[in-house]
Amino acid sequence: MVKSPFLIIIDGPMGSGKSTVAKLLQKRIKERTALISLDNLKRIVSEYKMDSHLHLDLASKSGAAMVNLYLKEGLSVIVEKAFTIEKYLKSFLKLIKEKPKIFIYQIEVPFEIGFQRVKEREKLKEKRIPKNKLKEKVTRIYEHFDKFRYNKAKVFDSSKLTPRQIVNRILKEIK
Repeated sequence: MVKSPFLIIIDGPMGSGKSTVAKLLQKRIKERTALISLDNLKRIVSEYKMDSHLHLDLASKSGAAMVNLYLKEGLSVIVEKAFTIEKYLKSFLKLIKEKPKIFIYQIEVPFEIGFQRVKEREKLKEKRIPKNKLKEKVTRIYEHFDKFRYNKAKVFDSSKLTPRQIVNRILKEIK
């Protein structure tokens, strides 16, 4: 594995498999590695609103501060987030003061598969998105992802590769 700390960004729309890949990747990396979910950071603020720019901005700034701290302490970091728009990803990267090797991956999946995954997840967990707004929300995210994606990222299709296969490919690259 890599000896000096690195930063892995895992981006993709809802239901693409970002969280699954990030958690599996963290387990497979041999060095101490922090896993930060910017989506989870958004939700720690009371009265969280799904599309609130304030919550998105706070999550990005808090996440970047955490990334900087972990990197400074010699830990590698995995950040998983549905940035959906390239400018948000670039803004987040500007907040990283430490200068690690950065790997950026996007996980994509056809809309219908991703939407089905989100519907199943919403049944199992707390309902974060009202049922009547779910398809509209997921559709908008997929449209933004397709229109504004970060073209320099390495892309994996989770309808063609299992999370384990994606992790194995990432591990080969970061060695």
